[in-house]
Amino acid sequence: MCKCQLSVATVCLSRRNLLALLSKLDRRAKGEQTECTLVKRDDTHPVYPQSHHVIFVVGVEDAEYYKDREPGAVHPKDES
Repeated sequence: MCKCQLSVATVCLSRRNLLALLSKLDRRAKGEQTECTLVKRDDTHPVYPQSHHVIFVVGVEDAEYYKDREPGAVHPKDES
């Protein structure tokens, strides 16, 4: 479960990072052991530095994340 802090963090994810996180979710759904987490430690990138020294990005299945509430609006072009 995510335990979010009340501070602002900038997380820059490449397409490769996003695809890796989706792959982890797919692998977990198939029964593989994975924490579905990316650990970002790149706070020195010259163009896209993270705002914190270490950031954990955790993937959660929609059914789990939205089990107690309705999901928010998504642009129609981004709906799958």
